[in-house]
Amino acid sequence: MSYRKILPISIHGNSIKNLVLRQQFALKFLELMQAKKVILNIDETWLGMTDFRRRKWRPKHSTNSVPQLQLYPRMTMVLGLDTAGKVYLCLAQQNSNAQMMELFFHSLARTLDKERPDWRKDTVIILDNAPYHTGGATLKLFERLRLPILFTGPHSYAAAPCELFFASFKAKDINPRMVKTGKA
Repeated sequence: MSYRKILPISIHGNSIKNLVLRQQFALKFLELMQAKKVILNIDETWLGMTDFRRRKWRPKHSTNSVPQLQLYPRMTMVLGLDTAGKVYLCLAQQNSNAQMMELFFHSLARTLDKERPDWRKDTVIILDNAPYHTGGATLKLFERLRLPILFTGPHSYAAAPCELFFASFKAKDINPRMVKTGKA
């Protein structure tokens, strides 16, 4: 087996400011859990290959490159996982951006309104600080839809259960029969 040397995390990731922001998020999260709120974590990832071999160990002197994009067009997966055991999943042939997230949040709000009309009273949506989550237009959308939002602290990957789902999903070959996914 071989490995590649990784670069250390930038000092910015563990700056005093970021450590304090992560601590503040953790305290707010614990407060929400004690209040028995439903926590809905939402995150997104993209799928450009089916077996994710770029992220795997490989025998020494063997290639780990992918000669071409295996999924065409590239897919975006938006996932919501909540503490009540509900899963909300969206697949789209588009990159993650503000417009994609706007479509997702409109659909999510409609779905939650149908499931439990009073969900806003006991549910908090947790998002990371991606630019398309924190941009002005997106914040106005959250306000218009009356979405109860809490942003994680910077570099808080461990606070997002969606990240664990993505890691598990991407550890497997999602197209073992090699079914064609489009024209390359």
